[in-house]
Parts: sequence; C-alpha cells; structure tokens
Amino acid sequence: MAIAPFKPEDLLPGEGIILRKNANAVIDVRQAGLSRFAFDDLMWLVGMRNKEAIGGRLYLTNYRLVFTSHRFNRVRGSFSIFLPCVEEVRDSSFAATRQITVHTGTQDFTFVVWGIQRLLETVDECRAEFDAAYVADLAAMALAEPWKLGGGFRIAALNERLNIALSTLRRGTGDYATAAASVAGLIDSRFNPAEAAGTLQAAELLLRAGQDPAGRQGQAGDHR
Repeated sequence: MAIAPFKPEDLLPGEGIILRKNANAVIDVRQAGLSRFAFDDLMWLVGMRNKEAIGGRLYLTNYRLVFTSHRFNRVRGSFSIFLPCVEEVRDSSFAATRQITVHTGTQDFTFVVWGIQRLLETVDECRAEFDAAYVADLAAMALAEPWKLGGGFRIAALNERLNIALSTLRRGTGDYATAAASVAGLIDSRFNPAEAAGTLQAAELLLRAGQDPAGRQGQAGDHR
C-alpha cells in the first residue's frame, strides 16, 4: 500500500516525529465550532460528502498530529492538527473497532488505530508542553513555511489576498484574526475533505495565536 511519506523536509523547525501508526481517518466539521470561531460562511462544510474512512498513516510530533493518506483513496492528501488546538483526545472505541477521537474547536477527527493507550498518553504529554505563550510562536513558524501544512493550505497559499495578510503578520503589522479569516475564506468546493480540514485547522491555529497575550515570536523551536 503506497502512502505518501512524511519526510524530514516536511518538519517545522525544532519538530521531531515521536510516533507513527497506520490509521483510517474520518473528519467531522461541527456547526457549533464554526460559529464559535466566526466561520459561519463555512456552514456548507457541515455534513460534507465525506463521512468515509480515509486510509493512511498518523504521525505524532511535538507540535502536531499529521495524517497522510495512501494513494489508493478516493480522497487523498494530508492535514495537520496542531496540539494547541486540541481540546480533548479520547478513546472512542466500540465493539472490536479500536479508535480515538480528537476534538478541536471546529472539527472532530476519528482515527481507527491500534495501540490506543500509549498514543493517548503520549499526545497528552506533548500537549502539556504547550502553554498560551508559545501558540503565536508555532503559528509564526507555520506561516513561514505554509507548504508544510498539507495540500489544502498549499493551494490557499497561492492566493494573493492571503499572501498579503500573511506578509503583514510576518512584518508585525498585521493581526492573526484577519489572517485566519483570509485562510478560512479560501476553502471552497475544489478542496477535498482532507484539504479543507487542514486549511481550517491552520485558520484555527491563527485565531488561537491572536488570543495569546504574550505574542512572543520565534521561540517555538526551543519549546520541546
């Protein structure tokens, strides 16, 4: 089974792979989450035609969960779930199906995977390493290398309007909320579920970075 590899050049500065597991992913976009983050114009994503399992591989790094699909899926691609965006990760197994559910502000991700106990414990350990002071640092690194965030964000990063918003952030003259709105506003019907999920997670990370009172930049590589 051919799975697009998650290569060293896909890592952000200071990032390292901790666990890797074969997994199937199911993505669920929640209406309440979109409203909470003022993404009401994306309500069409709720119930998106994609409640199918996407086969591939799940990676845990010290910054994020990264899922890469195998090449024989109808839906292909990769997406990142940044650990500061994770609000809960739990064992959601039923009957003989072993799975976890990762709950963020906007989406629920279910991964059918083995070795759940170790995975849950390791995710929680990595999450505990983050506090609000480092979210803006992580967002800054992601903005510096957006092509590492998955196929959807690579498409979005080609948009001139988004590039202007991101450029102002890099210069310290913009705000994260504007950049997040620009990112979310680029999700359209061209995006498959994996691409839409990754792009929405990038927008959520930016919004959370804007809520960081410290707003420190450039230190996330030391936060491990």
